[in-house]
Amino acid sequence: MHLVCKFIPSSKLSSSELSYVLTPDECIGQLSRLRNADDILRNLPKEFAQKISLSSKKTTSGLLAAIRAELGKGSWVSLSSFVRRSPLTDSQLQSFPRLKTLVDSLSASNESKVFKAGYKQVTNDVALVRNYTHVPSEPSPDQKIVVEFAGQWSSNAACLMLGKTDAQKEKVTIGKADTENKHRSLATFKDLEAEGKTLYIKVPCSDQPQPILLKLAEDLQPIDKETQMDEWDNVLVPVVPVHKIDSGYVSIDRGYIYVVWQSEVWREIQVQNDGRFSDVDLSLYQSTKSSPQRSVDISLYDEDSEAFLSGEAFQLYQDGKKVYEGVLDEYACARVFGLTGEEVEVVVADWPNEGETYRELLQTELSPFKAGSKTKREPLGVPLPHIWLPYKINGSVQSDVALYYSRAQLNTQQLNELKSGNNEKAVKVDLSDYSSAHNFDASSEPVISLPNLDTQVLSKSDYNVVSQKEQGVAAAVVNSPSEGIVITYKSNPQCDQPDDYFQLACVDETWSQKIFLREAEFVNQYCKEVVFSGWLPEVKRVNLTRHCRSHNSDKTVLMSVIYQDIELTELL
Repeated sequence: MHLVCKFIPSSKLSSSELSYVLTPDECIGQLSRLRNADDILRNLPKEFAQKISLSSKKTTSGLLAAIRAELGKGSWVSLSSFVRRSPLTDSQLQSFPRLKTLVDSLSASNESKVFKAGYKQVTNDVALVRNYTHVPSEPSPDQKIVVEFAGQWSSNAACLMLGKTDAQKEKVTIGKADTENKHRSLATFKDLEAEGKTLYIKVPCSDQPQPILLKLAEDLQPIDKETQMDEWDNVLVPVVPVHKIDSGYVSIDRGYIYVVWQSEVWREIQVQNDGRFSDVDLSLYQSTKSSPQRSVDISLYDEDSEAFLSGEAFQLYQDGKKVYEGVLDEYACARVFGLTGEEVEVVVADWPNEGETYRELLQTELSPFKAGSKTKREPLGVPLPHIWLPYKINGSVQSDVALYYSRAQLNTQQLNELKSGNNEKAVKVDLSDYSSAHNFDASSEPVISLPNLDTQVLSKSDYNVVSQKEQGVAAAVVNSPSEGIVITYKSNPQCDQPDDYFQLACVDETWSQKIFLREAEFVNQYCKEVVFSGWLPEVKRVNLTRHCRSHNSDKTVLMSVIYQDIELTELL
């Protein structure tokens, strides 16, 4: 398609061309007629095209938006091939102040010119002494903050961030290999104001736009840009947790790693089956006030029409707000969890006739959760190859960092015990070898150099360890899983309900433990693991049972016996 506009630098625009000037919106209207981004790019001057990012050039909409933004900056002007039918108005230029300034300037200079016929205009060619006016300018910020990382490794998705202040926007940077010191990488924030900064680890999420922010320090003071240090005041050490067995070390391919720091559970990290680490955003759960969880059993029968509402779509309202929508099963039943109100309203539209609405108030009941049980906290962070631990912050060695491994996700009560220091299995992490030797050796447990693994064939999680050797990444030997009884259960989504449970009980009923299906985690696409632990020393013989309701509308709990009066040790 023939293009009816062209682009010139604004510095070359003359007053004679004012009648050809297009606003950015008018120009985009012309360009939008072209079929694709390549057709548009072919009509742009090379210098103009170079100002547009590669990502914007991938789509027509992105390219048009970038062209409009560049024209709005006033460095380039679009001209029509034809004289405008009407001059540009102030209202048309209101959204483009730089273009308006340029047009007004050229219009004014055109009006001030004096033209005389028949002879050249007299010019004043007497040289005058230049008059310089000093305009004071604000000095640009020239301070920096440097964070040191142990080792040199390929970049991953995480980065460091300085929070926004009144004087400056947030800043992001990544660690880069220090060419003069092979044992470390440096992440440098430049051009900083002399003000306190808050430093975070920024972990992007796979299922939400907001990242996970892990606070490292507050009121961090920048230093002069020329400052150099043998070891910087802020140091992070990347580690890969491993388990120690009789014959050596093994990688971890499931479970959770907890980082305890400053009397808080600072990070909760799920170990993926490939050995990488995905953060849970604990702030989502700490900032939400915990309320007792309730559920409701729905079974709808319309007495007026003498019909069950099988297969009908319904909505559930709690305190006047819609909190759930679904479809009743073939028995006109449904169960809904995660409620907090004692009463909810179920609404079925177009029942019994189109335009009519069926409504019914239902009483909820407390979900059958034992004290201290948890809501499943989903890992959202993009999987990372290792875990960054704080060694030095603001010049102070962080001696209270501890790691704890759990096969299953900890509940709220267990998290509180962990951060209060009551869990003796949490491993204190000593990272001081980094200052003295700039690395970690094989004998300085719990933090050692990445070990050779006790395996014949490398698994995915093994490869995550092996691939980071010779990069200065450390290994952290964490506690072995607590002794437990692990039952693999093939899940049946058609029948399973979140509050169905397995129970392990002493035959004399002096001790028992329930594991609800909502607590059990999938180990693959089809199976969940049910883990029992913490039984009393005197428990010797036990019963293992499975409990569920026969039907949503039936409150009766059915029990299936799996093992009866069996030695506990036979289940280990």
